[in-house]
Amino acid sequence: MALFELQATTREVFGKKVESLRRAGIIPVNVYGHGIESMALQVQASALDKLLSQAETAHLVSLMVNEEKPGRNVMIKEVQRKGGMGKLLHVSFYQVIAKEKIKLDVPIDFVGESPAVKAREGYLMIILRTVEVECLPGSIPSSIVFDISHLSKLGDIVHVKDLEIGKDITLLTGSEQIVAKIETIRVEAEEIIKKAEAKVEEVVEEKAEEGPRKEER
Repeated sequence: MALFELQATTREVFGKKVESLRRAGIIPVNVYGHGIESMALQVQASALDKLLSQAETAHLVSLMVNEEKPGRNVMIKEVQRKGGMGKLLHVSFYQVIAKEKIKLDVPIDFVGESPAVKAREGYLMIILRTVEVECLPGSIPSSIVFDISHLSKLGDIVHVKDLEIGKDITLLTGSEQIVAKIETIRVEAEEIIKKAEAKVEEVVEEKAEEGPRKEER
């Protein structure tokens, strides 16, 4: 899998004062892990934004602290943004050990085209977008690929057990959980009709409560 790189330096600003770092285009980060002390670091916002746009939580990152080489193998553990989706505030990294298995969520990459969807007989309802796995850092997959061209008719279902993963990876998500299925489009149409009928009934009831209007003369 691709190994991303990121430069960081030791941080000496804490608490409310870190806002001054953000105004200067620097983001506070920290690194923690099994058997190591937590480290307070800082990273250029532009470099961190680029990393986050390319790397998912399942990717390994070579974090070079104060230009140390080789870098520390870390994973993106938590990203904090203002309001959940806004300005980047803080990032936590977890340092991994080469011989220590870790648990993480890996995204599912749906590829191909379902014949049923292509024929407009149904649509792909995605229920799970990630699955939890356990493996050594060197075996972490960037994603688990599933070809939906095997879903040829309505009612076809993909379970977790249908996903193909490496032999060195243990799947922790329940094998019978549904990942995706081909659902009938009629379900959506019926919901729209039901909502429209409910709206009409609501209007009728409102008019009934107002009573008959007086005839204008």
